[in-house]
Amino acid sequence: MKPRKTNMAAVVILSVIVLILAALLVYSGLRYQNMAQKLQSSQEELDQLRQEAEKKEESLEDSGESADEQKQSSQPEEDGIEEEAAETYATVMDIPAGKKVNADSVDMNNLPQYFMASEIPDEVYQRINGKSYRDNPDIGLEDLRYLKMLHYNYDHQIQVGEMIVNAQLADEICSIFMELFQNGYEINSMYLVDNYWAGDGDSTDYASIDVNNTSAFNYREQTGGGALSNHAYGCAIDINPMENPYVVYDGDTPVSWSHSNADPYIDRTSGAEHVITHEDLCYQIFTKYGYSWGGDWSNPKDYQHFEKRLY
Repeated sequence: MKPRKTNMAAVVILSVIVLILAALLVYSGLRYQNMAQKLQSSQEELDQLRQEAEKKEESLEDSGESADEQKQSSQPEEDGIEEEAAETYATVMDIPAGKKVNADSVDMNNLPQYFMASEIPDEVYQRINGKSYRDNPDIGLEDLRYLKMLHYNYDHQIQVGEMIVNAQLADEICSIFMELFQNGYEINSMYLVDNYWAGDGDSTDYASIDVNNTSAFNYREQTGGGALSNHAYGCAIDINPMENPYVVYDGDTPVSWSHSNADPYIDRTSGAEHVITHEDLCYQIFTKYGYSWGGDWSNPKDYQHFEKRLY
């Protein structure tokens, strides 16, 4: 009987082993199935992402914009001079006109370095030749100076401006604009009129005024024709012309002005920003240096205009 008991025990042990193996197989199968489902799900997600990327790339190609360009365009534009080696400047003369300057980078104790005059540089001559300047018997290049100066724009950001004026007035005009800057006076923009060239001096003057640009030299006749304007000698400056228009009166009643953008500023008692009156800082500083104001003319009145006659 002992051998029979031994066989029964062996059968029981074997059965247990078989059950254990079966359980392991079932567990492994379930685990494999779960992993397979996860892999399938991941693959589906990857396929979806790939399809979205392909669609986005096709959209960029259709718009003609690369991925790098889109990334750059999505970044906010920074004001001021970037601190990159490619954009370090020796003097204000090297900074492009219209460039915004970080206020923290301006040495307020040494402002004259930001208000500079030079003889007309070659690159500036190329811009103005045949436009605001042309060969003439009245004024030569040697009689003019190119200015670079800081000013506050209408967002009260510091911006680089440019101007051409008579050589005899260059230093005092730098001083005038430095005083305006020290007092936070705002000027919309300050570019050469050649940026708005329209084929002749008068049309270009109109185009510059139409975008509220402050400017000086422009070899042209007076408004309405006749004698040369003081602008032709670099002896006159138009400041914020939109708010300070050229107005023809009938008695005390304004009857005509050229630019519709000046409509809100015909009432000179409105108290609107950037309107030049006798109480305005711009008037006070220019007249302190001996300039006359077009707002004091009898008729018409040119509220943007300051001049000093040399010729």
